[in-house]
Amino acid sequence: MMTISDFFKRNKMPESGRILAGFSGGADSTALLLLLAQEAGRHGFRLEAVHFEHGLRGKESIADAKWCRRFCELRKISYREISLDVSSKKKSGESTEAAARRLRLKEWEILSRGKSSVVALAHNANDRIENVFLRLLRGSNVSGLSSLREIRKMGTVTFIRPILQYKRGEIEDFLKTSGVSAWRTDSSNAKNEYLRNFFRNRIIPLISEKVPNADSSILKSLHALEQDADFIETEASRMFKTVKNTESVNTAYLKTMHPAVIIRFLRYWISERTKSEFIPNGEFMTRFNAELNRLSSRKYADIKPVLLPLHGKSLFLCIKKENISLHKLPIKSTMEKPRFWKWKSARELHRIGFKLKARINSKKVISEFMRDENTVYFDADLLPPVLTVRNCRNKDVMVPFGKTTGTRLKKLFESRKIPAATRNRTPA
Repeated sequence: MMTISDFFKRNKMPESGRILAGFSGGADSTALLLLLAQEAGRHGFRLEAVHFEHGLRGKESIADAKWCRRFCELRKISYREISLDVSSKKKSGESTEAAARRLRLKEWEILSRGKSSVVALAHNANDRIENVFLRLLRGSNVSGLSSLREIRKMGTVTFIRPILQYKRGEIEDFLKTSGVSAWRTDSSNAKNEYLRNFFRNRIIPLISEKVPNADSSILKSLHALEQDADFIETEASRMFKTVKNTESVNTAYLKTMHPAVIIRFLRYWISERTKSEFIPNGEFMTRFNAELNRLSSRKYADIKPVLLPLHGKSLFLCIKKENISLHKLPIKSTMEKPRFWKWKSARELHRIGFKLKARINSKKVISEFMRDENTVYFDADLLPPVLTVRNCRNKDVMVPFGKTTGTRLKKLFESRKIPAATRNRTPA
């Protein structure tokens, strides 16, 4: 018999407050809602179903919302419907799935703000298995591989997953024995262009066909990974608590940490300082470790600090020889109005952080020793007498030397690992 009573006892869930349940109308979320409704009567918390209408599947999506509303009305469960319009709010370079997750999290933060609320999600054992494959492709550590846990706090929101130990077959059997013979099916789940669906529909069934009980073995490994992750996270939390609410952290203290601890320590400390969830990725940690080691190895005291971008274009992690801290760079101070440069008469042009110099070379052949990364040669006869100089913009395109097609400057900056603060000030 499927139940979540053990979950409530094991995790010492409160006897009051409010639980917001994500309700898509699928088998998983429908079963979770019914189980939570049973527990609400025993524990006395307020239950509210929340349905997100993503605006991605036209009439099918609208029909899902109508079905969910009616399901709750028949069972006298409080119901809330939220339209997200993912397509119009998707950021440049952001996938549809990532945009939907970001928008949902924002709504969960609003709904649970200032109230004794937790958010219940209907992830199950099959989701955990799929998540392992997806996280492996991202190069995740043990915390990432075991990220679907029964209780997880993201920012200001506490998420619970009461049916995480049950498989889809068990969930559907529970619904049928509960008198629910139909639920909503998202047609996009059959489209294998989505990576999760590809693993769900193609790869995992193939593995199960070749290796009997593969799913149970993967779940056992996940349990071991979760225990390892919990140990490392506990150690990182312990070290973070010694510097909690401090504006800077001594680099000598950072050097006492194991690499597995320091990435989590930075997550806790930066998130606490910025009041916003920050998860360092592999690229960030590679750059952080390289800069920290470089600065530490230099003997001189007047080494310039390094800024690593955190949130947006104005907040950075400042790495110095003696400590790390947060640094806010006002966006306005990095932007200048376009300038008109009469380079033949005014041989120098100064902008924030840069100085452009124009020199006329009479040599027809430029030897290699005359070239460097700060020098570029043009045919003076072909240049206009007045150049417009402004800050680079994200959509700017240039044709690199030796190429015939344009490349976005943003892509070139990223390939050279140039910080966002420097990109904004780079003249074009």
